[in-house]
Amino acid sequence: MSSLHFMGRRHLGWFIVVAVIFASYIGYEQLVGLKLTVFDPRGQPSGIFGRVGAAGAGILANRNPETQPTLSRDELVPLRMAPRLDSLDNKTIYLVDTGFAGGKEFLEEVQKWFSKNMPSVKTVLHIKSGNAFVDSPELWPELKKKADGVVFGVGG
Repeated sequence: MSSLHFMGRRHLGWFIVVAVIFASYIGYEQLVGLKLTVFDPRGQPSGIFGRVGAAGAGILANRNPETQPTLSRDELVPLRMAPRLDSLDNKTIYLVDTGFAGGKEFLEEVQKWFSKNMPSVKTVLHIKSGNAFVDSPELWPELKKKADGVVFGVGG
């Protein structure tokens, strides 16, 4: 291979580093023209997941304590898991693929297992819209109305 090829590969890494630093200084929204929803990682120990950061917050706003939404102690309500079903017989179980790699395939195997070992259980494989990190508000009413139980698959 030519020396120009090796020189180009060496400089490509530096170009990527400079592009990332440049994007962090000017803001991702200005560089790409997109607005991002920034999730607040605080609150996860309290059971409050997926709170949204301020509108128009920068891409690294979830790493900056000054841009985090604040809650009083009174607003922090621990979430509990749903009570366990007594039996799965004649129940409808939704298998929700959240979009992680391997999740759909895993839930398809779970669905096959139920059809073979527990045929009275109706399983519905549902693929969540959007990506794995964004809430799907249209999904919750359907689950509350039609599902007796839900398995969220994250794959791996």
